[in-house]
Amino acid sequence: MHNNLKKKRLVQLVGLALTTTLFSGIAAAEVTGEISLTNDYRFRGVSQTAGDPALQGGIDWSFDSGFSVGAWASNVDFDEPGYNGPAIEYDFYVAYGGEINEDLTYDITLNRYNYSGESDIGYFEVITGMEFKGFRLAYWFTNDYGGTDLDYHYGELNYSYEFVENWSLDLHYGYNVGDALDDGEGFDSYSDYSVGVSTELAGFGLSLAWLGTDLSGDQKVSDGAFKNSDTVLASVSYAF
Repeated sequence: MHNNLKKKRLVQLVGLALTTTLFSGIAAAEVTGEISLTNDYRFRGVSQTAGDPALQGGIDWSFDSGFSVGAWASNVDFDEPGYNGPAIEYDFYVAYGGEINEDLTYDITLNRYNYSGESDIGYFEVITGMEFKGFRLAYWFTNDYGGTDLDYHYGELNYSYEFVENWSLDLHYGYNVGDALDDGEGFDSYSDYSVGVSTELAGFGLSLAWLGTDLSGDQKVSDGAFKNSDTVLASVSYAF
């Protein structure tokens, strides 16, 4: 009886210690967030809002260990004839990053995409990336894109250059390939790209960019859900 009581107290003490460590870790984390408004939510060159504006926001907890966790959400519009899609996308992620030297950093992220309503198109995706003197190279992979049990590979190269104080030139190139495109969409691959400028004014982030893809013919969508024609993308954001 005495031994059982000691064991019970030991379990309680261990549980209390773990709980205290967890909450002290959360309390010590750096919390940041951002809210933004854009005239179109584009994901890999494809509109997620049928070409309409999007209100987006996210929050991130970063720890000294290099780990971070966060959440992000946006309105979406996938409605097509015969399909009433979700209205909200909400994502959760856990990430780890560090420095190789003062110029080279790396990161790896596990992201979960979720959608409102009775949609079953949510999926996990792994992202690995490296940054070096304004360049960022990243690779995204999922084996269940949009809940289809099909793989999707995405590679991207980005470059940001401050050409005058507080003004940056932002370049992007992305390459999309995988069974989700070949079997699901009927084409092997495509590229998306953008050229833009960004700045900060009175605490607000401002950006303006031209976006395009090399999709053509039947794959070119100029209006409505999954619009992928060339566009000018403008956004304003506020970080806190």
